[in-house]
Amino acid sequence: MLPLQMLQSSQWEVKFEFWVLVFSILFSLPPIDPNIAVGKISSQSSTYEEKGTSIKAIDGSLANSYVNGDCTLTKKDFEPWWMVDLISAFQVSAVVITNRGDCCESRITGAEILIGDLPEKGGTMNPRCAIISSMGRGETVSFNCAGMQGQYVTITIPGRNEYLSLCEVQVLAHPWLHIVHDGGRSPVRDSETDLGLQGRALSFLNQSKSSFVVISPMQPFNLMEFTLCMRVVVGDLGERKVILFSYHSQNDELRIFREAKGHFGLHMGGRSVVFALPDLSTLGSHICVTWESELGFTAFWMNGKRSIRKIYNVGHVLQSGGTAMLGQDQGVKSMAEQEERRFVGEITDLYMWDYVLKSHDVQNVFQVHQFPRGNIFDWNILSYKITGSVKVLPKD
Repeated sequence: MLPLQMLQSSQWEVKFEFWVLVFSILFSLPPIDPNIAVGKISSQSSTYEEKGTSIKAIDGSLANSYVNGDCTLTKKDFEPWWMVDLISAFQVSAVVITNRGDCCESRITGAEILIGDLPEKGGTMNPRCAIISSMGRGETVSFNCAGMQGQYVTITIPGRNEYLSLCEVQVLAHPWLHIVHDGGRSPVRDSETDLGLQGRALSFLNQSKSSFVVISPMQPFNLMEFTLCMRVVVGDLGERKVILFSYHSQNDELRIFREAKGHFGLHMGGRSVVFALPDLSTLGSHICVTWESELGFTAFWMNGKRSIRKIYNVGHVLQSGGTAMLGQDQGVKSMAEQEERRFVGEITDLYMWDYVLKSHDVQNVFQVHQFPRGNIFDWNILSYKITGSVKVLPKD
């Protein structure tokens, strides 16, 4: 039998070790973002009756009976939607949804969570965070959005006539920090975010190892053809592989690379094609890429001159719901590979169309003559968000 003093000492050590373990766990956990949706502005595609108004989904209550007035409810719309306006841009770590608990739990199956800066059509043109495969009756489920940026969060059921009912939508987020010219940070978007970049260039500095710019399309991708044009200015790249444009979703990708000196690549839907072209220049280069799905004709244009056409990705459809980015390659996970491929230089005059431009229109884009406005990306009215040491500079 142990002496009383030794027994007390042993018990104290066990308690001490227990609390050390507790504190180590607590302080190792990442901070949890607050729910910033409560009290914001909500709307929905329609309202079935007065007790099913959109505000019920952001009242802070997890009660889940529509009969008791806890939930929203639309009419049986084609592609119904519900949206919350967060007033300013946030980085969303997760969206937490509480499903209806008194009946009809399967109605939400196939719904999509969208986040972005486009309020038109209830925010249904914004990038997708997640798809709700199924939810139980009254169940609350968290969907990881990995820091997607935007002012609007939308829940929609695509492709069918359905009722949409939500009992609570929590948006866990923190303010988007936009880099302004004086090097400071502002928790709300400055005026440049919404005015586009006409007459200006994005400068990716050499030390910007984790810098990038997210750009928002004016309409969903779902593309069977496209033209993408941009001007770039670079230093000596050697044989380094450099990302010029990156689009990535859960199901698809579109990436444009300077593969090596004199070689450029288009990567889409898991397939690649490479072209031999004049290299990028420190004096500036104008690049366009065209592709169409029906016959697969693909070409690069360098300073107004077209490459040989190649057959590539016949029948492919570029899927919507992704994020478009300049400066970093979203297709790699390794930090070393990410740093190796990062863009260093200046980008300006980026335009994208959902069709293949005619030859004379590509010439006009290159020569800055009159040409069709970009209907996916248009540099003059581009919606963008900056992370890291990217500067907005006068183009000339």
